[in-house]
Amino acid sequence: MKYYKSYLERQEISQETHKRLLALGENSLSTGRAAPSRTRWGHRWGALAACCALALGLGVWHLAQPAPPGGQTAADAIYPGIKDTYGPGEEPPSGFTVAEGPDGEKMMLPCIPYVNYQRVDGELAADAAPARYLIEGSFSQELTKEQIQRTFWGPEGKPEVENPKNDSGDLPWMLFWQGYTLTGSALYDRSGSLLWLNIWGENEETDSSFTLTLRPGELPLQCGLYSDVESTDVMGTPVTGWSREEGGLYTCCSEFMAGEVGVRFENSGGIFGSEYGESASLVQGGAQMFNALLVRQALSQDGGLYLDHLLKAEEVPEWRAAEFSSLEDARQEVDFVSYLPAEDLSGYDEFYSRMTYQEGSEHTLYLRWSWGYDDVTIRVELPEGDSEWGNLVDTARPETYDVRLYSIPWADSVPEEYYDAFHSPVFRAVDMSREIVEARAYTLADQGDPDGPRVSFSVLHDDGALVTYSCKGLSIDQVWALVEETLV
Repeated sequence: MKYYKSYLERQEISQETHKRLLALGENSLSTGRAAPSRTRWGHRWGALAACCALALGLGVWHLAQPAPPGGQTAADAIYPGIKDTYGPGEEPPSGFTVAEGPDGEKMMLPCIPYVNYQRVDGELAADAAPARYLIEGSFSQELTKEQIQRTFWGPEGKPEVENPKNDSGDLPWMLFWQGYTLTGSALYDRSGSLLWLNIWGENEETDSSFTLTLRPGELPLQCGLYSDVESTDVMGTPVTGWSREEGGLYTCCSEFMAGEVGVRFENSGGIFGSEYGESASLVQGGAQMFNALLVRQALSQDGGLYLDHLLKAEEVPEWRAAEFSSLEDARQEVDFVSYLPAEDLSGYDEFYSRMTYQEGSEHTLYLRWSWGYDDVTIRVELPEGDSEWGNLVDTARPETYDVRLYSIPWADSVPEEYYDAFHSPVFRAVDMSREIVEARAYTLADQGDPDGPRVSFSVLHDDGALVTYSCKGLSIDQVWALVEETLV
């Protein structure tokens, strides 16, 4: 971002603007929070950055709008809940760091469009909260650096330049993504047609991150989270903008159509990052500027977004699914027979089973027996592709899986370091015993549960197959019998 810093270093401000900046500093000091130590240059950049934002506000840019009366509570970010994409807290597999662009002495800050990033509050309405779901047969492919670049450079790719000082870097410099590490994933339906793609960016130096979702022909799913938010006209295109603050983290989002590409861009932090955390106006203004720069690039005549190179997957994995109305029919899937009960379960009046297979991704058979409020489910996952199963437990450490050691609610009694393994333990087949099953059995008698324990766990077999049991209505001996017959 050296060219942006260089630009700010060369700016001059009027006496009136200088007074406004001093007032801003006095206001931040009046909060009583001690400002972290800064280099002399850092203080000057922060002041000049605020100056830049104030000056732009006279034309096409405004600082963050004041919060609505009564304050607000922020809703959690919602991401497409589909197979093999990456949500909050998850890290995509690899990526590249965007290189610096042109010489800062030669470039000027672009004209930034005004977008009204309205503050949102309250919980999502029931009809506005989109469900997380799987799209059957869908598959994802990690994006390469070249594919991400072409999304912004178009069919010709990155333009060649003769003067290295004017080189625009890995991506258009006006995005201000220099220093961000980018990763991406494209999601396709089972025929190989693009559903949408996600590009994630993270900048550890500024403690900033973003998610860009693009969808051909219409707005990405999960858009319209706040139906009462007004749109802003930007270059003749309506752009819906909203912002929220939670736990000291300021986030803003833009949703719009860039020609035939639907766009959703959400970022936390931006131009100034967390370095100026003592000034809420700078943090919010920097995040909004960063978001609006993407809007500008997507809608400008010399910018735009391009998806033609990703509309069809080059290779489409085989996919098939089948449903079964009886255990006998399900046992016709010979690959699964050794993990299934030899005889049907008695006392249950409904049965459902479904098999799904996707080359290189999954091979799964799901079975469910039901009667009233009692259910027994068995899910068999055969190794396919790079299958890896987590939460393997050491049976010598019962504190990681034995439900008898803790009181309900478990959220209050189970140590955090055991939480994942405790709720979804995976036992090696060689370690399985009736005692393990008993250690996983519990009842909720005080909540009107019928007789019989609840039991859940997974068994990892030597050939890599994972069998997950979730039983309600069976005795401990009956559950152990289901497992024992698969251990031969």
